[in-house]
Order: sequence, then C-alpha cells, then structure tokens
Amino acid sequence: MNGKHTASSIASLISNEVEPDNAEHVLAALTPYHGKPISTRLLDRLPGGRVEWTLRKQYGWTEIVNRADRQTRGDSRDAIRIILARSEASVPLDVPWVERENARYFAGRRERNRLRAVALADNPMLTRMAFTMNEIEDLHVKLAFAKKTFAALVDDGTPLHPDRYVLEEACGLRERK
Repeated sequence: MNGKHTASSIASLISNEVEPDNAEHVLAALTPYHGKPISTRLLDRLPGGRVEWTLRKQYGWTEIVNRADRQTRGDSRDAIRIILARSEASVPLDVPWVERENARYFAGRRERNRLRAVALADNPMLTRMAFTMNEIEDLHVKLAFAKKTFAALVDDGTPLHPDRYVLEEACGLRERK
C-alpha cells in the first residue's frame, strides 16, 4: 500500500480477521448430549451432520473434525477440530471439559474478537496504527535504497570492497559474531 494506510483501511483489515463462531454452534449442538456416550450418532446432531463432520479416535483422544479441516489440513478460517475426550474408548461427553480443553475455539476466540471490537471502536488508535504502518513502509523504501547504495560502494574492485564485511557489521547489515 506504500503510505496509503488510513484508519478505515486498518479497520477493514481487522474486520476481515474477526473469527467465525462456527464452533459455538457445535458446542450448542453437543450440550444436550452431556453425559451421553461419545459415538458417531453425535455427528447427526452437528450442523451439517455426517456429511460435514467426522469422528476420529486416534493417538489417545477422540475428536470431531469438519470437512474444511480435512480438505485444508486446518488451513482455513472455517476449519474446526475439537477434542471431545482424552480417550479412544466410548466415554461420556463432558461439554464443560470440551469447552475448556478447546479454548482456541471458545474462550480464546471470544477474547480475540472482543479485543478486535475494542480496536475497531477506537478510531484514534486506528489512526495512530495507520500512521505507524505508513512510517514503516517509508523506512523500508529508504532501507532498500540505502542497501543498493551500500552495495555499489563495496562492489568488487572498489576501494571499500576488502572491508565490506566489517562495514556491514558496523551498520547492522550483518550480524556481529
């Protein structure tokens, strides 16, 4: 964007990151089955049913995985993989445990979205962020120009070439040993 960030563009970036509440619908669908044995019958009660969900028992736990997770290996905003129990046996469903153990989808998501809402409501902070991001982009342009100039000054055959590594270390272009 190079110097074109505004409070509005920052708000748009943040709004696009608000996480969907799909897992909340799953938790609500599981709640009536608290205390009942975990089985594939639970899949019929989830949004989308067996077409959307798979029950997996492996590596010492039981989990439900949606189609978005299976197709993208978890690399989708809609991907959900919820641990139901730390057992492969048919144990009773403990909904509060499920919510607690999958904090990423529940408490964590709620907190991240709450913070996003706070950020979106604070226009002065969004303006400061836009200014800061524009400054960073300007500095990247200046750094790229300075690196090209530096490279020309220490190029093969120039008087500074033999000392290029020392000069790079002195200005931070090369990490000191």
